Parts: sequence; structure tokens; C-alpha cells
Amino acid sequence: MTDTAMNYGRVLMELELPKEAVRQTEDVLRTVPEVLKILSSPAVKPAEKERAIDRIFPAEIRNFLKVVCRHQEAALLPEMFEACREAYCGKHHILRAHLLYVTAPDERQQEGIKELLKKRYRADAVELSMEQDNSLMGGFVIRAAGQETDCSLRGRLARLEEKLTRR
Repeated sequence: MTDTAMNYGRVLMELELPKEAVRQTEDVLRTVPEVLKILSSPAVKPAEKERAIDRIFPAEIRNFLKVVCRHQEAALLPEMFEACREAYCGKHHILRAHLLYVTAPDERQQEGIKELLKKRYRADAVELSMEQDNSLMGGFVIRAAGQETDCSLRGRLARLEEKLTRR
């Protein structure tokens, strides 16, 4: 992630725009990639970009998008939204974690994982994203705060193989 995207992301977070407006904007940019191409294109006149912004996006975020386009940084918008989320989570002590699993954990197990992560990383809350990965063969892997906890069968086999080949 570039410094520019991180700076704009922090500004976006500090603007404290309604979450729904930010979410809608992200959805438009993700589902209709042509919009991002138009906003990023140097061939499209600034006035045309501003008209498109006024027609497509929620009123609360239009000024931010216009400033981004004036500075020709629209291509970084997806990174800016990610940086905004990271800044928000940092400010509010929310840990973002990613869980890879073979068999999806039930609600009780998910809450247990979140509580464990809250204690381990001294977070007020945990934002847990989950993804199925059958290559793990069993168990799970948790990625949080730049660390990985591998409790998968694949990981255990790899560690066992490493121990055996060192002898």
C-alpha cells in the first residue's frame, strides 16, 4: 500500500462519513470497474468526472472523491478504502484477523476464537473474516497482526517432516 493511499485513507477515516456512504461507494467501484477507469483516466476531463461523481455516488462522499480526482489519485481508491479500514480499526482497537478452515466453526467456536484473539492482542473487538481452504487437510490457520498461528494438519505434517529431516 502506498503512502499516498494511506494518507488519503486516514483523511477519509477522520472525515467520519456515514459508513453506509463509504460502503456504497466501495460497492460501486468493485462491481462496476468501468467507473474507476473513468475516474482514473487522464483522457476524461475533470468536469466530466465531477458530473459522474454527482450522478453515481452518495452526497456525503462526493467532495472527497472530487479532491482525489483533482489530484489524479483515483486509481488508488481501493487502497484508500483499505487504509481507512485499517486506520479505523487501529483507532478503535479492533483487531482484523483472517481464519482459514476446512470445516466451518460454529457460532460458539467463532466467539471463542474472537475472545482468545482479544486477550492475546489486547483488542477491544475482533473483525474475523473466514475462508475455506481444503488444502489444510484439517484444523485451521489464524492470521492476525502480522502473525500466523497454524493449527492445521498440513502445518503439523510440515513441522514433523522438518524435524525428521534435520536429524
